[in-house]
Amino acid sequence: MVDWSKIKKIDGHIHMIPDAIHAANPDAEDVWVFADLHRYQRIMDEYNIKRSVIMPLNDPCLMSMEFTISAVHKNLYKMKQRYPGKFYAFADVDTRNSSAESVEAICKAIDEYDLDGIKLHPNNTGIALDSEYNRAIFAYAQEYRIPIAIHSYPDSGDDPGAADRIVKVLERYPNLIVIVSHMSAFQWEELLPTNAYVDISAILPDYVRTYGIKKTNEILRKFGAERLIFASDYPDNRYLQPDEIYSSYFDILNQMDFTQKEAEKIACGNIEKIMKENS
Repeated sequence: MVDWSKIKKIDGHIHMIPDAIHAANPDAEDVWVFADLHRYQRIMDEYNIKRSVIMPLNDPCLMSMEFTISAVHKNLYKMKQRYPGKFYAFADVDTRNSSAESVEAICKAIDEYDLDGIKLHPNNTGIALDSEYNRAIFAYAQEYRIPIAIHSYPDSGDDPGAADRIVKVLERYPNLIVIVSHMSAFQWEELLPTNAYVDISAILPDYVRTYGIKKTNEILRKFGAERLIFASDYPDNRYLQPDEIYSSYFDILNQMDFTQKEAEKIACGNIEKIMKENS
């Protein structure tokens, strides 16, 4: 049996807030208080998390005091530099800028700020994933083999991040490296015929609450160990408190039937492969 609390892991989807934001909100009491780089180091040590991927939120107000995309990317770079070798970070997108400006900002983030991918959050931007605005971003990412993480936790078929929109994007850009965050929640079946990776952030406890352990295991098995990415969405979760997330995830995963080799792919192998392809 695999002990997921001890196996080496890369958490493919976490959120951290820059120190300046924390300092500007000393009385904050929400979950984002836990999105603290220094506090998170202790968690990484405790649970054998060797590296994590910091995902922005497509909201510059949460990631900088200047509220600009350039400041966000500088902050992400500084977080990576603060703890060398401990973090990847994906570039943000500010849809107040034109599509061409966003591509230029992403290019600078990759080339000058050493960021590792792109994050799109259609619900936060209010721009549907398959909209014309994103086409230049997808074309750039496909050409230069830059991975794109897509927030997809849809509650309807016309949700900005709905699974069927992801399918359309992949039909148009078949060589795009896509990580579907949260597995498109309860629209997961639509992703099965695609080549997208899926991360289990946020959604895993939701599946267990809805389907139970056996069915959840079957869902993960349908994607296979080659497409699954361990991820938590720390410190955010619809049902769990920040200090419950990792222990709950490990308890669930310990009840799955993955072999040691399969678990190693899910825990770190797949995301390492994606990052190496981009290096």
